[in-house]
Amino acid sequence: MARWVSRHLFNNAGIKLLALALALFLYLHVFASQENEILIDVPLDLHGIPEGLTWSGNLPATAEVRFRGLGLDLLKMRARLEQARLRVEVGEARPGHYQRPLVSEDVILPRDLRVQAVAVESPREISLEFDRLLVCRLGVVPRVGGRVAPGYTVHGPTVVEPDTVLVRGPEAVLESFEYLKTEVLDISGCEDMVTRRVPLVLHEGCQAIPPEVTVRVTIEPVISRTFAGLPIEVLRSRGVEVVRIEPADGIVSVSGPASVLESLSAEDLRVSIEARGLPPGGTYTLMASVELRRAAVVGAISIEPVRPEKFEVELK
Repeated sequence: MARWVSRHLFNNAGIKLLALALALFLYLHVFASQENEILIDVPLDLHGIPEGLTWSGNLPATAEVRFRGLGLDLLKMRARLEQARLRVEVGEARPGHYQRPLVSEDVILPRDLRVQAVAVESPREISLEFDRLLVCRLGVVPRVGGRVAPGYTVHGPTVVEPDTVLVRGPEAVLESFEYLKTEVLDISGCEDMVTRRVPLVLHEGCQAIPPEVTVRVTIEPVISRTFAGLPIEVLRSRGVEVVRIEPADGIVSVSGPASVLESLSAEDLRVSIEARGLPPGGTYTLMASVELRRAAVVGAISIEPVRPEKFEVELK
């Protein structure tokens, strides 16, 4: 069977290829010399936007246009498509809703092309919103997502440069914004400082200068330190004295970003016991708490409970 197919399929192959080429040539000749119609996507542009106005809405990049002409001219049309435009004149637009049909007269073609735009098939019309153009400067709020690598932490504020940008857009839209947000910067698995250019999130019809900002996130390893022999301060009522405290000092362990803990000293930790309101002449078992004297590191580090857990305090 295979031999029979091969013999009859490839027998006189040269003659068959010649016949196919002649048929194709004949088809192209007939197509080129007869009038035909074809659909071609043509770039769509707005033209004549009134000064001081801007627009928003769903405007496609191209429109499907039906052209008529000789086949040869239609082929030339396809080859020079970048010179064709569907130009929508909107010079009469005013603030508010704007709607108008798209017609064949909107199609601009090179003069030497002998083809005719018959109709705009899709879209048949455009529907836009025109508003007064507002130019203002807005602050930028960076957005960061993801978890850094185990054993690391984000330290300090996220820095964005520039922290303000110039924004152009519809008045009705920009009046409701106090700031712009960036797209989310993913720092998942990072172990070092991250510095990247991040696009801004813009409402339709708005433009920002620049459209991107630099976002920098500081990431540091987490370390731990233990401070022993910290004196215990007893907070007591006026006229009450401390006779004895056992033990007389405590141990505190802290963890946090390396740069913070390396600069931390025992003087930055205040260990105290709250005894105000307790009457004199008694011995009490109380717990101690830790206070950071440096406000700048509050929230940056975590502190474990004071050891030992309880202290005996005698008052008189």
